[in-house]
Amino acid sequence: MTELFRRASVIATAIGLFASATQSQSVLAQSGAKIPTRLLGAITAASRDSLGTQIVVRPLSNGSVMVNDVARRRVLLFDPDLQKFSVVIDSGSTTGSAMASAVPSAQLIRYDGDSTLYVDLATQALLVLDNSGKVARVMALPRPTDAIYLSATAFGPASVDPKGRLVYRGMRPPKITPPEPGSKVMSIPQQSDSGPILRADFDQRTVDTVTTLKVLQPGAMTLTQEGTNMSLKLVVNPMDTGDEWGMLPDGTIAILRAHDYHVDWVTPDGKITSSPKMAFDWKPMTDAQKQFKLDSIRPELQKAIDAQPPQMVPTAEGPRRIRMQFDFVPIKKLSDYEPSIAPGALKVDPKGNLWIVPRTSAGANGGVLYDVVDRKGQVTERVQFPKGYALAGFGDGGDEVYLIRVDGKVAFLERAKLR
Repeated sequence: MTELFRRASVIATAIGLFASATQSQSVLAQSGAKIPTRLLGAITAASRDSLGTQIVVRPLSNGSVMVNDVARRRVLLFDPDLQKFSVVIDSGSTTGSAMASAVPSAQLIRYDGDSTLYVDLATQALLVLDNSGKVARVMALPRPTDAIYLSATAFGPASVDPKGRLVYRGMRPPKITPPEPGSKVMSIPQQSDSGPILRADFDQRTVDTVTTLKVLQPGAMTLTQEGTNMSLKLVVNPMDTGDEWGMLPDGTIAILRAHDYHVDWVTPDGKITSSPKMAFDWKPMTDAQKQFKLDSIRPELQKAIDAQPPQMVPTAEGPRRIRMQFDFVPIKKLSDYEPSIAPGALKVDPKGNLWIVPRTSAGANGGVLYDVVDRKGQVTERVQFPKGYALAGFGDGGDEVYLIRVDGKVAFLERAKLR
């Protein structure tokens, strides 16, 4: 069932991203004092070689940058000018187990100095990469079965706190509903709408829960068997949204609450504080607009499901292949307002500021506007990105940003001045 949940989480993330892409574009409303808006600085470097459309960057102190090209299942090390790269890890670097081949590891975790942690799902361990991309050593996880949470983008960015503890999002045990006697429809255990933020101590080999957040649910799942045919059906809510989180350099965890657009702060000693709600352009939606959104998402979601590798499950008659299907919840169960954020909406810069892209964010040139939020939970400025660009990460010193520019089915890595 773990693989079914993982695939459902992939679909849930895709739903959030597709719903975000079909949003109506408007400038955020101002509240109180006017929030300054400025342009991003000049582009200083651009890669010649293309990447997949999903990447994770890990800048190094010498100006080079490690890139996890998730969709193409490889990790690259680019020179400071982004013109040349070497291959650190490719699809043949793991053992090729069923889990490793089905789930590309989508993290590059900043570790001690210029070293980086990469999750190897085949061994459920962490590879420690040095600044040249070589494997310096292998570290065992305090709880090896959590490797799946550390690798998938649906669980957010894992980090290492100042005390060397690994912080990541996990998943609560699913709720199990027994099937009706004689029924051909089997209810799949349903994921909880709450997820824990976990902290793993390598020295003590312990894992504890720091706090919890609302998570994006994949939807109600049912499994039907007719003879040798099996179908897994997802009933999804494309306007459901989950909280986003990230860790500041001092180990404080920031949780962006999606329901009212405010930030909760959890310090390393467990103290929790809440910032006031931030200005947001809440956009009401009519039933016609909701239906338009469903019609827009349906073909893209079908493509995402069709792209999933075949899933086999054991039965009394032998292994059977599952066909995945989906449907949407009734319109009356959809929210009357456009959700505030989409999956992956929050990133933390080296100075401890939160960079948030709201779902309704768009500037005059068609590019997105990022809200820059300080430790007090206040939007200090809004930064206008060029059209077609998104934030991939920050330079090692915090004065530069790495961008992903999508061109059709491929993308390119670029670097720009912050100001």
